[in-house]
Order: sequence, then structure tokens, then C-alpha cells
Amino acid sequence: MLMGLAAFTPAQELDEITIIYPKPAQVVGAVDSTFVFGHIPDDLPYDAERLFVRINGRDDFPVHEDGGWLAFVPVTPGEFTFDVRLHSYEDVVSEMLMPPVLATGSVQVQIPEPAERLPSDSVAIVGDYDPPAGDLVLNGGELLRVSFRGTPNLSAWFSIPGVVDSVPMVEAPPRAQAYWGESVFGAGAIPDSLLIHGIYTGYYRVPSHVTIVDTPVVYQLGLSQDAIEIMTVLTGGPSNVDDSDSSFFGLKPLVQDTSGYRLSINHSGYPFTVRFTDSVQTIRHDPRRGYFSIFQPEGVEALAVGAEGAWYKLKLSESQYAWAAAESVEPVAYGILPAKSYLKVIRTYRHDDHVLVEFPLSGKHPYRVIEDTSKRLRVLLYGVTSDTDWIRYDRRDSLIELITWQQVEPGCYEATIDLSRALWGFDTYYDGNRLYLQLNYAPDDLPFIEGKRIVIDPGHSGDPGAVGPTGYTEAEANLGISLMLAELLEHRGAEVIMTRADARHVELYDRPSIARAADADLFISVHNNALPDGVNPFENHGTSSFYYHPHSQRLAAAIHQRMVAAADMPDHGLYHGNLAVNRPTQYPAVLVECAFMMLPEHEARLKTDRFRITIARAIAAGIDDFLKEYADDR
Repeated sequence: MLMGLAAFTPAQELDEITIIYPKPAQVVGAVDSTFVFGHIPDDLPYDAERLFVRINGRDDFPVHEDGGWLAFVPVTPGEFTFDVRLHSYEDVVSEMLMPPVLATGSVQVQIPEPAERLPSDSVAIVGDYDPPAGDLVLNGGELLRVSFRGTPNLSAWFSIPGVVDSVPMVEAPPRAQAYWGESVFGAGAIPDSLLIHGIYTGYYRVPSHVTIVDTPVVYQLGLSQDAIEIMTVLTGGPSNVDDSDSSFFGLKPLVQDTSGYRLSINHSGYPFTVRFTDSVQTIRHDPRRGYFSIFQPEGVEALAVGAEGAWYKLKLSESQYAWAAAESVEPVAYGILPAKSYLKVIRTYRHDDHVLVEFPLSGKHPYRVIEDTSKRLRVLLYGVTSDTDWIRYDRRDSLIELITWQQVEPGCYEATIDLSRALWGFDTYYDGNRLYLQLNYAPDDLPFIEGKRIVIDPGHSGDPGAVGPTGYTEAEANLGISLMLAELLEHRGAEVIMTRADARHVELYDRPSIARAADADLFISVHNNALPDGVNPFENHGTSSFYYHPHSQRLAAAIHQRMVAAADMPDHGLYHGNLAVNRPTQYPAVLVECAFMMLPEHEARLKTDRFRITIARAIAAGIDDFLKEYADDR
């Protein structure tokens, strides 16, 4: 690591402070302040608890007894240097005198420039604002949304060559620059100084009778017609309002630019059928946005009716659409449409540890499973029409109370499954053209931990995860807690499967695969936290827990309550979090964040067996509480 070293006295070479974060030349995505942390030299002849670091000559932060320090300081855009100097409280004579410098360190980073307001004495277009994910393919009747950023308080238009000219646009109210880290983990405060001005928006309903391919949208920004006429009269200036080279006192009345994406309308290559090529693919509500449905099986087919960059727009039913990454599907022969099925019967089959709900279809259709409540699921089948005369129950099963169905709209069939007790987990898969929903029974001998198959996942390995001020890694901390948790659970009679029991590397997506292969009853992923740039760690830290599916929420809540009580730390929140290890549906799965690696006192506690066993006992107690609560609801 490259460190700056300032010599404050010619005759003395000072020791160097290690800066763990940020790294040299790193782009730090902060708003107006951010954190920096590291540790002091190990061999200084001073009591660490009497030392402090001063950042950029203005803010003082104490050094922990382990030698780590953490600071949160203002930053400015551009190249920014954190200059760190170590001092001793014993050397502070008065606030007016600078104490001697014992060690120094510095790191230069890049702070992104915020989107500043353009000066009103110019007419300029910056470019697209919130552009699509790439080139667009649209069809008749769809809305084209257009927006760009430029000089505020002017008039704007857009055109589509060969289609429409001079569509008026309006200037939107100033908008906050998106900063998800502060919204999720902080207080949600974004300074007014970072509001974006000069955003112009408009739209156009695509006609059905026009065809264009790879055409850019043209933006125009300038003075309004009324303003030009008034200035012409007042100044005796140019009267040809269409001449963009004319100017009033050097101010051009009109500027023009083109979009960074291109547009195709009523493309002759659409629609066409695509087939999913991998069972772990997802479909989304918008390109790169939230999940519409996860784990679409290989072979599922859908109709692609449009595109945005490397994403296909899929028409699932009369009014429902979703998006799939182009790399997750393959086109089938042109002219072949997705299968259309008429669902005649739904049937259930009881097995030792689960019950199957069978939907016999004529092809592999996209589907979506929604957990409405802990005791109700809805299965939406796209491209399916009801011909349902029969629902046959296996009466040996007591989990399913009732199955009902409705045709939500053409091409969207919905089956609602009411349960007698809370859902434990589920799976969905195709066997040929028969879709199966597998509802897993709770393990035997509730509410006891004994006999349960519990997968413990110490997060990270080949990658270190978060790193503390003294260099202690999250991967090490996670393993230390996980080993103690495994020992506790095994002592209670659980069968424990570790995704790793040492420092060997385990790929992220292999971790839930290990749990599925082991037929896990529960999955616990152990982590320790860090914050995004710009969030104040002195105000936002503590213990937190994450789940993804509703049937995992009660386990996350039970563990979280126990951890907060035991850890003597702030409650940093119970979260729904879209995390890879929590997405499998077959069992309750949670991820816990025990402490914050970047806080010196947290890092120091994580190194101790006392804290590790405290957290391990809290997690085990939370599992106990969850199993008892579930048993009481049966």
C-alpha cells in the first residue's frame, strides 16, 4: 500500500500510519462526508489510549487500545487527500498550540463531482437523464419517455427524425441525486445542495403505422419564442428565430444534441419466442431492476415483444410484462409461438417430508409464486387458460386446506393454496411439461434443535469481506463465530453442515447449493458488517438480520431479537434483503450481521472468544425461539 509521508522536522523521520480504507486512487462514492480508518504503528512507545489522530488538520478522533482508529470527515469533489497525523493527549499544552506529530499517513482518492446546476448565462445540454439500459425497440401504442439535463429555466423539445418534430418538454422540479447507502443504512438525509436542476421530460405515444430502425432522439433547448421576440425588440438583435447561430450578447437562442441510445419502432424482427437456457435465471420488473420471479427453469418459453439494451421485454399475458437478460435466453425458430395450455386438473400427492401440487400443462410456461401470508401461496401461470373441472386432494396430507383458482386475465391463470399451518419452505420445478409445487413439511420433533439439519455459512473466504482498522478480516471473524455456533448446535444434537470450516475459498452460489444438496432444515449465514461510502459509522452501526422470502422472516426476527439483547450494541435493523444466500425457497434462510468491522471497538471484540460465544449463543437461542413459535402455531 502506498502511503504519503510528511516530514515535519528535517532531523526526524516520522513513523507511518497504515490506512486500511480507502485505497489509493479509489473512487469514493460519498455525498459530502465519508469515513477513513486504519491503525497506528505497532512499536510506538506510547499508550494507545492516550493517542488521537487529526484528519486534515481539523478533526480529532481517538485511537483504540488495539491501535485502530476510525474517522468521519467532510470531503470535496475531485482529487481529495486524507492527511492523517498522530498526536498524544499528554502533549496537548493548550488548544492554541499544535502538539508534536508522532506519525503520519495520507491517501489520495477521487470524489465524484455532483451534477451541478448549469449557469444561466449559457444554453447547454449535458445529455440524457436517467436513460434506458441501451437501445430501445418499441411497438405501436407504447410510450417513449424522454428526458435530458441542461440549462434550467429554458424551453425544450425533442424530435424523432422521420416520425415527429418538436414535441414540447417540461422542466421537472429539482430531483435528489440517488444515494442508496444513506437511504438504507443511514438517516436518509441528502443535502439540498445536491439537488439536480434543469431536468427536462416529455413523452410520445408510438404510432402503429411507422417503422424506423436505429434512429436517435434529437434534443433541442433554448429560449422560448416569446423570449426571442422580446429580446429582438429590446436589443435590435437578430430576427431570424430559426437561426441557431444567431445570438444575443453571446447567448445562443437554441442548442441541439442527440440521445446516447437509438430507437427502433415496429421492428420487423419482433415478436419472437425465446427459451430460457439455465435454471437459475430470473425475470425482472424492468431492465436491471427488481425481481418479478426467480429461478425460471431451463426450457421455459415466452414471447419477446421489445428490447432495451441487452434485455428482452417478455409479454406474459394480456397486460403483464417482464424483462429477461438476453444472455439468459435463446431465440427459437422464427414463427414458433410459446405453448398455450388449458389446465384441466390440479392434483396433490403426499410424500414423507412434503406434499406435491401438480399442474399438467402442454409446455413449459413462465410462472410466479407469491407468498401472500405465512399460510397462503398464489401460483401464477402465464400462457395458461382455465379448463379446470377437477381438483383432487391427497387426503393423507393435512398441510393443504384448500385450493382455488381464477382466470385473472387472458393468459394468466392463478391458483391459490391455503395452508393449515405456516409454510416451512417450497420448491418449484418441471418434470416434462408438468409443473410441480413442492411444499415442504416442517422437520420432526419440533420445537427441539436435536435432529435438525442446520447449514452454517461463514461468509466470505477467498475474498476477505470487510476489513477492520487493524487489518482483521471479516472472513476470519465470520469463521470464528461460525465454528463456535456449530459446536453449540452439535452439542444440542443438531446435524451441522459447514459451507467451510477453514480459510478455503467457496464460491457465493455454491453456498446455497451445499444447503440444497444436504436437504437443509435451516440455513444461517454469518457475516459482519460494513457501510457504503458516505454513511456515518458513529451514528449508524449495530446488529442486524436479513431475510428474503416471507417464510424466513420469523427466523430472522427471532435471531435478531436475541442478538440485539446479547451483543450490547444498537439495533441496526431487521431487513428484507435481496441476498444470494437467502434467495433459495426450500427452507428458512437468514443472514446475520453481528457487528461492524470498521469500528475499532467492534473489531477488537470480534477477536475475542468471549464475544464470539456470546453471539453464537444468541443465534442458537433465536433458533430455539423460532422452532418453539412454529410448534405453537401448528
